[in-house]
Amino acid sequence: MVGKTVELAVKHDIIQSKSIIVDATHTKARYNQLTPQEILRNRSKKVRKEIYSIDESMKEKFPKKPQSDTIEAEINYTQELIKVIDQEPTLKNYPKIKEPLNLLKETLEDDIEFLQESNDPDARVGHKSADSAFFGYKTHIAMSYYGCNSNNW
Repeated sequence: MVGKTVELAVKHDIIQSKSIIVDATHTKARYNQLTPQEILRNRSKKVRKEIYSIDESMKEKFPKKPQSDTIEAEINYTQELIKVIDQEPTLKNYPKIKEPLNLLKETLEDDIEFLQESNDPDARVGHKSADSAFFGYKTHIAMSYYGCNSNNW
């Protein structure tokens, strides 16, 4: 459809230049910018932060943060953290806790085996807007009709 549209525009002298950028889009990288343990750590931190805003005394009930910097230690810590939170039914009913807690559980149960750190040197952090970022590529599609006639489209 794009090719036919450009062909018609060239035929009717609507397009004067020799090339035209048709579209640009953001393409997410296949891998994550963060390691699996950084993802778990960030998500558990978000849960704790929301809980502290409601009940700061929970700090004393939570397990100690992992001493070793391994994914196994982070998984064990996250499992212990979830156990403690699950024993506090009133906390789990707050929407601002429920959503990040469910994401943390889902990450632990489903996603952890699929999370891989990016080793792609071309992937970058890009921004769709001032408060929205993605990790990947900006992909452009361009067409050139220099030296072509409408039969070559």
